Amino acid sequence: MITTHQSGATLTVLLAARSINPLSRLFQRDLTALLDKLESRRAQLGAVIIGFDTETADRSHELEHIMALTAAQAADCMHMLDAYNALLCRLEGLGVPVTATLSGDISGHALGLALACHRRIALPNARFSMPQVQLGLAPVAGEIARTVRLTGLQAAMPLLLDGAVLNAEQALQAGLLHAVAAGEPELTNTVLNKIALSQPWNARDYRLPGGGLDTAPLRALLQTAPALLRMRAGGPSPAAEAVLCAMVEGLQVDFENALQIESRYFCQTAINPLPRKGSFSL
Repeated sequence: MITTHQSGATLTVLLAARSINPLSRLFQRDLTALLDKLESRRAQLGAVIIGFDTETADRSHELEHIMALTAAQAADCMHMLDAYNALLCRLEGLGVPVTATLSGDISGHALGLALACHRRIALPNARFSMPQVQLGLAPVAGEIARTVRLTGLQAAMPLLLDGAVLNAEQALQAGLLHAVAAGEPELTNTVLNKIALSQPWNARDYRLPGGGLDTAPLRALLQTAPALLRMRAGGPSPAAEAVLCAMVEGLQVDFENALQIESRYFCQTAINPLPRKGSFSL
C-alpha cells in the first residue's frame, strides 16, 4: 500500500492510488505510520518525493467505501474525515519539502493527496480528474478546498462539477501543477529545486486566482450557475449542486472551516449517491 526508500537526505514514497481512501481505517493507519516516520527523521531529511502507482486504479473504487453508508453513520463519517484531514495537514506542515511526481491517470483521492504536497510535477502522459460527481458524490478531504484555492472558482468548475479530465499542460495552466517535465531526467532535476514549505493560501498576500467572490464576473456566474446545472442535467443534480455550494461557501471561511463544509456536503451526497447526468463547462 505504502512503500518507502531513502537515499541520502531524500526519502521516496510510493502509494498505490487505488488504496487511498479517506474513510478507510487501514489506509489512515498506514498514512499515520508514514507521517510518524517522516516526522521522526525530519532533521535528517532534505526532501520527500511522493509517487503514485496508478496501474490498478479505476473509477469504481470511489464508490467502495460508501456503498453501505446510512444517515445513522453520518457522525462517524465526519469523524473519519476530520482524522484524515488532520493527516493531510500534518503532511503540509512537515517542514520538509514534499513533492508529488505524477504520471498516468491521477484521479479522485490520489489527486486530493497530491494537492496536499508542496509541489506537483508531472510527466506529459499524466491525466487529472475528480470523477466523483459523475458517481453522484462530492469530492472530499480537501479536494474541493485545495482545488478552488489553487485554480480559482471558475477554472475549478469543469474539474469539480463535470469531472472533466485535464492533460498535463491543461493542469499546469489551471494552476494544479508547478511544472511538466519532458522526461524522467528533467523530472529528477526539477524535484531537487528549492520550494516553499507552505500552501499559497497561507501567505499574507494570497489572492484567489481569477478574482474573489465579490468581483462582477463571478457574481454574474454564480447567479446563473445553479439553473445551468439543472438545465444540463435535465432536472435536479444533487451532487453537482452540493459541490457548487461547498466551493462557494468554502471560500467565505478559513481553510479549516472549508474542510468542515466540504465534509458535510460529502456525507450528504454519500448517504444517498445518485448517478449524475449532463455536464457543466464554460
